[in-house]
Amino acid sequence: MTGQVQDSERVGAEVAQLVALRVSILLHELRQPLAAVFALAESVCTEPDLPDAVRGRLELLIEQAEEVSGAASSVLETGEQPGAPEGPTDIDEILDSVLAGFGAVWSGTLERRGARGRIPVHSCRERLRRCLVNLVENAVRAAGPAGTVTVTVTRRAGKVRLAVEDDGPGFGHVPSGTGLGLEMARQTVALAGGTLAIGLPSASGGARVVICLPVDNAPRGHVEGPGCTG
Repeated sequence: MTGQVQDSERVGAEVAQLVALRVSILLHELRQPLAAVFALAESVCTEPDLPDAVRGRLELLIEQAEEVSGAASSVLETGEQPGAPEGPTDIDEILDSVLAGFGAVWSGTLERRGARGRIPVHSCRERLRRCLVNLVENAVRAAGPAGTVTVTVTRRAGKVRLAVEDDGPGFGHVPSGTGLGLEMARQTVALAGGTLAIGLPSASGGARVVICLPVDNAPRGHVEGPGCTG
């Protein structure tokens, strides 16, 4: 019996090493085409008499490609270890980046409400951004091409609360993905010392997901809206 357990553990370790190797190769190979995207987009931006609308789209394209590049680099360089270097990360900036990306490709309505301005939290930027991407993506899928997704940010006494709501049919009525994104979101929030609540009813008729995180070095007595209740 002991031998079977050892064999199973050995096979599991070999599979894990193979998967890690394949992922590293894949992420490494992404770097060259991403560099080409940057070069091509930036060269077009220098064209004379380029319409402002086109320039704006190109700048958004470059920004989103940089996000992909940063995410790939973070996986390669840190291995996504829980102990990887983390520090004050501005969740306000990340949220703007995430919503800009979805706004460029989704036909529905994205609304951001509540607190604005720098809100530092103790987390890896790339990991936290993927967390928000996963949550907004779930809401967008639930809302459908003509729906509405609302993200509300509130802050009070050292806590920041993000509520992502959609006007879709609610949890359990929309085809789900692999569930990997939600699990990654749970891990990210937990590593940052926060909580994640899902399946909450939304005032718009769909579902609501709420993240509550401690603000890094939040000034005492700073109050902006309600606290971190569901």
